[in-house]
Amino acid sequence: MAFRATASLRQGLKLRPAFELALRSSCLQLVLARWGLETAALMGLQGNQTANDDERKVRAVEAITDAMYKSGLDDHATLAEKEMLEKPYRSWEYSDYVYGDNWEALGALQWLLGRQHVIPPYYSSFDRARLFRNTGIMPADPSTIESFVDTFMSSQIRQHVDAQQLQHAVNTSEAWIWRARAQVLLGLREEITNVTSDRPGSEQETALEAALRTRHIPSSLRKIAADLPNTIPLAAKHSLDKGLIGSIESDDFGIVVEMKETAEEVSANQPRTTTVPYQNLDSDHLDALRKIAESRFMAFAWALGKIDSWDIEKTGELLSINPINAIWTPEND
Repeated sequence: MAFRATASLRQGLKLRPAFELALRSSCLQLVLARWGLETAALMGLQGNQTANDDERKVRAVEAITDAMYKSGLDDHATLAEKEMLEKPYRSWEYSDYVYGDNWEALGALQWLLGRQHVIPPYYSSFDRARLFRNTGIMPADPSTIESFVDTFMSSQIRQHVDAQQLQHAVNTSEAWIWRARAQVLLGLREEITNVTSDRPGSEQETALEAALRTRHIPSSLRKIAADLPNTIPLAAKHSLDKGLIGSIESDDFGIVVEMKETAEEVSANQPRTTTVPYQNLDSDHLDALRKIAESRFMAFAWALGKIDSWDIEKTGELLSINPINAIWTPEND
């Protein structure tokens, strides 16, 4: 039985063609370029902005939108992406700014395309400036988009990661999305316990389902909430044994954090670090880790055809990419 399960895992990972990954990566980069302009405006990072500065940014926004159409990316962008790019400068809504969560997905796709050599630990982000440089795309220049995508158009293009690398990356992604979801469920344990099966449609039930949907957590995972204090140490042990995490701290996934540096350490560029248990992080850091795990998981799920469209809501319906989450497979692949 164990052999069959493991064989099933090996047979199940088939990537979309490289040019599809390149097109999706290009769409992400274009909208994230616009996201950068809008975020700077929102946060007031322009400094002493002049009328000329504002006009220049309006022209940049228009050029990015034009590049989408002139390069043909409009045929591959989602409806939401096209609507975001078509909005006038400084007219984005809150739901548009959430698009910034896609940075980690862009990094994962670039890794699959061979443009990013390493996936950072799941408590660190990809270098955003490097992600933009890796493709050679200048968002306002459609010819650079076409040049990047053309690199991957040949049917003879080989995959840039081998089957073993891909399997390990997917397994690692599954371990961290499981832990991120488990943390949310820990926070909702009381609500889950109070909502009983004989009260379908109650206000409690509706509120709980809404909380799970907002965090893109499959409703079926509710059943594991009660036993999570016992399950998390076991998940940490399995994950460490399989090389999916780097360390265990207090029976939990170990998270490496930088400590406050002395002046000498700053000048020597040698930050001190320590390892803390996942559950000891504050809410802001927990949210950041969840978004990293969620974004990378979505990229792998889409690239492997486990979700049919680029839609974060789809990941909320997906328990794992493998038939069984890699943490719980019967033997190390």
